[in-house]
Amino acid sequence: MSCILRGIALLMVLCIAVISCSDANLRAGSERGRTPEAIGGQNILVMARPPEIGAKDAADVEIARRLMRNLDPQELSRRDGARIVDANEIPWLSGSPAGRDFLTMQPQRVLVRGKPAAMCPAVLSVAAPPAQKLEDVVAGALTSCLGQSTDGCGCRVVAAGSVLLVPREDATYATGISARIRARSIGLDGFLIAEETLDQRTLLRDLSGVIGEVKRGDGDEVTIRLNGAETSFVGTARKVGFRRGRFAERIYATSDAGDRISLLIGFDPEELSEFAGAWLAWPPDA
Repeated sequence: MSCILRGIALLMVLCIAVISCSDANLRAGSERGRTPEAIGGQNILVMARPPEIGAKDAADVEIARRLMRNLDPQELSRRDGARIVDANEIPWLSGSPAGRDFLTMQPQRVLVRGKPAAMCPAVLSVAAPPAQKLEDVVAGALTSCLGQSTDGCGCRVVAAGSVLLVPREDATYATGISARIRARSIGLDGFLIAEETLDQRTLLRDLSGVIGEVKRGDGDEVTIRLNGAETSFVGTARKVGFRRGRFAERIYATSDAGDRISLLIGFDPEELSEFAGAWLAWPPDA
């Protein structure tokens, strides 16, 4: 069996033995903790085929403003498959940092993210005073999102007010996802599971349990602490896009002694089998 196949096999074992790789992995052994009570008990309208509101440029923003102005929640509630659910039943709203921020905001609120999500990592939630029209909040959020986006990326409204504007299958959120690490100074070179906590740390696990953590700083700055390492590693996270609601990202960090660590979080096994070698190599601009 090749090294890649052995790695993928190990990854599958980790998914089973450590935590489930589905949205149901808030069970014994997870250190994620409870969803804050402040975001519970909220009713969200979901539909089988919600209207799509998004933009790729300024002209599209004005079209999105008009579409949002014409949306009637009462009419939406009569659409095929429409029903009211608790916000906790929508994993990306109750699980992701941006989704939780959205749920703690006042009713005039909008949540947007990059499109296509797999390639466009922009995401933000925006709220406004009750007197401001929701279509204006949508237009402002899309404009801000486009300002964060790279070439070829647009932005789509995920939720506005108390309405989910993407299919529920596009609102999944995996708390535990695959990771690939290379930290040769302490003998680490293999597959892990990365589990996000509610305080936005990322725990790194192997079969023995937690072996380290990633803490987020300002912007894309990260600090990595690993068992067996005398000092922390500090560097940056390069976000690629979303996989199952989580950022897929390539992280490169160094210690005070100059030791390097490369860490890939959130990529699918097929992507890792094809690109891990190149992505783990230290980039010239790191």
